[in-house]
Amino acid sequence: MDRLRREQPEARAEFFRRYAPQARRILFLQGFCEEVDDAVQEVFIKVYRAKIPAEETFLAWFYRVILNTGRDQGRRRKTRHGLMDKLHQITPEVSMDAPSAPSDPALRLALAGLSPELRECVALRFFADLPLDEIAAAQDIPVGTVKSRLHGAMRHLRQTLTDSGFERHE
Repeated sequence: MDRLRREQPEARAEFFRRYAPQARRILFLQGFCEEVDDAVQEVFIKVYRAKIPAEETFLAWFYRVILNTGRDQGRRRKTRHGLMDKLHQITPEVSMDAPSAPSDPALRLALAGLSPELRECVALRFFADLPLDEIAAAQDIPVGTVKSRLHGAMRHLRQTLTDSGFERHE
């Protein structure tokens, strides 16, 4: 942390190597598949420009930066898609092909059916492997709410995957 605070390039590189995969998975689960690389880059730019908090609160702060960046990306995407729809109405001959979707459509559908808050909870728990108290700190909610969100999310995912014919392999 001290090296990161002193803005040492090797500390930044090490921090990026260690946490970029988690940031990527969390942002992916928030539903920003098309621009996840841009969002990851934005997360680390924000971290490097910010005043680094105390070590005991750093991870909760970092995960909050990830979640907020994802939310910002979502708002920008809605605006951009609205503009693209209007442009398509004006000039329908222009092709606006979306980037390729993830390879498992059942999983994509199940995740898309979750509210952003539930997707964030799932991402932090199962892809960042955070304990419940750290998820609560990152989302700024009580631990009981985290438990409730995870329970609801898992019930929804299980039902959606079952309805789509997905078989569990144990």
